[in-house]
Amino acid sequence: MKRYQDKPTILAHFLTKCGIDTNVLVDLILYPSSKEYFEQRGYSFPDKCLCITRQVLGETKGVLIHKYGFSEEKADKEIKAILDLFFIEILPYVSVYDDIEEVERIGKKYSLNEEDIRIIYSFWKCNLKLVIVRDRAFEKTCEELNIQTVVWPIFP
Repeated sequence: MKRYQDKPTILAHFLTKCGIDTNVLVDLILYPSSKEYFEQRGYSFPDKCLCITRQVLGETKGVLIHKYGFSEEKADKEIKAILDLFFIEILPYVSVYDDIEEVERIGKKYSLNEEDIRIIYSFWKCNLKLVIVRDRAFEKTCEELNIQTVVWPIFP
C-alpha cells in the first residue's frame, strides 16, 4: 500500500512552488504552535504549492523515530497527516547529473552536508523559487542558486 501521494496536481503548475526543509516538516508534526505560525504567515495552500523531496520525507521519518522515539507506524501516520493537512506534494525523483557539482561547490563553502546538497539540488532542478528553511548553510546555498528563502524560527 502506498503511503504518500507523489503525483503533482494540475493546480500545482499555476501556483508558486515552495519547498520545505526537514526541520520545518518535523516542527509542523511536533509543535501545534508551528502549524498556527505556518498558516498565519500564508505559507500554506492556497497561497503556495508546498513541496518536499523524497530525501526530506526520509530524513523527517528518521528524525521522528530516532530522536523523538516515534514508532515507524506513528511516524508514517503523522507525516501523512501533515502532508494532507497542508496539501504538501512530493516532488518527482530527480536524477543526479554533473551539474550537482555547482550545488556541491557552493554548499562546501558553508559546510553543507551531502543530504542537504541533494535536497537543494532537487529543489533547484525542479525550478522551485522559494524554500522555507532554518539551517543557515542551507539558506546561503539556496540564495546563491537564486532560490529565495524564508527563515523558519525555532519551536517551541
